[in-house]
Amino acid sequence: MKRLFLVPAILAAACASQPSPEESKPADTAKVAYTGQPGETPVGVIPAGSLHDTQRNKFITLSVDYPTRGGPNPVIIFSHGFGATPRGYTALGSYWASHGYVVIRPTHADAGKLVNVREAAETWNAQTPEEWRNRVRDVTSIIDSLPALEQQYPELQGKMDKERIGVGGHSYGAYTALLIAGMTTSVGGAAPVSYADARVKAVIAMSPQGPSPSRGLTRESFASIRIPVFFMTGSQDKGIGEGEDAAWRRLSYELSAPGDKWFMEIQGANHFAFVERTFDPSLLPPTSRETAVEQSRQTEAERRRAMIRQNTPAGFERGRNMVNLIRSTALAFWEAYLKNEARGREYLSRLKERTDVKAESK
Repeated sequence: MKRLFLVPAILAAACASQPSPEESKPADTAKVAYTGQPGETPVGVIPAGSLHDTQRNKFITLSVDYPTRGGPNPVIIFSHGFGATPRGYTALGSYWASHGYVVIRPTHADAGKLVNVREAAETWNAQTPEEWRNRVRDVTSIIDSLPALEQQYPELQGKMDKERIGVGGHSYGAYTALLIAGMTTSVGGAAPVSYADARVKAVIAMSPQGPSPSRGLTRESFASIRIPVFFMTGSQDKGIGEGEDAAWRRLSYELSAPGDKWFMEIQGANHFAFVERTFDPSLLPPTSRETAVEQSRQTEAERRRAMIRQNTPAGFERGRNMVNLIRSTALAFWEAYLKNEARGREYLSRLKERTDVKAESK
């Protein structure tokens, strides 16, 4: 049964705060201001929608955040990380919607499979081209079905600009987004396979992957990414496998084709800095909760120790500033490439002046 909630934009960003000191520096925001604060537009929510993909005879569960005023608005489809769920990116989607975007977050087949590190590593490394294709198809099916969504959910009529579509994703979602942007895969020496969708105008990849045989990625896989892409990572952004660190993730940017490519490494940010919703062990099966809780505690303790060793501030304040940074820079990118706003490009170009990030463009 469909449910509709109208939430004030200010509540949609519960974990946002006032701009960090770095954001307030004249060099960053005197001419162009973007913050982590929500926009002025109230946000409508379809929390548990669905559509039928006739090609696979599959129902795709999705949530939609949309501006209740104005339109048509650019559409952003956001792909969640491996084993995660769209709920981890609720605040991010609502934030974008409050600034004039329709944000659709599908639930992929691997959602909820992240139980513990060992099982996650085994399942993640066992992903095959079939899983890659299905994730991409979840996104392209939504693009195919935008008119059907308007018919199914009348509150979306007139809200979506079907010519201005962006795709974002975190971790496995970044992999999904980059495939749609043009990244190719090659398994066992076979000819490269492309999943590119020309309807997508821009992509944001949070915690992307570098070359990896188990994921079908070679150094040549990224050269065919020719649309605008914003690559984001953190200095502590480590994956499950050995060597999956920030330098490895950076390669996706370095090896991509030049032209409208942006890269940002956030100092002190780890892999989960891009997930705004706190991990909830109650969502796991009862037999897995105790283990998950203990691992969560250990991970948090190690994160804090690492921050102390790096002589960087730990705790809520730093995490809050990271949230604001991720939100504001992503919004600037969408504004630049989905709304053709010059101020978005200017803001991104000024990232090089900050001290809390390493930023490049080409």
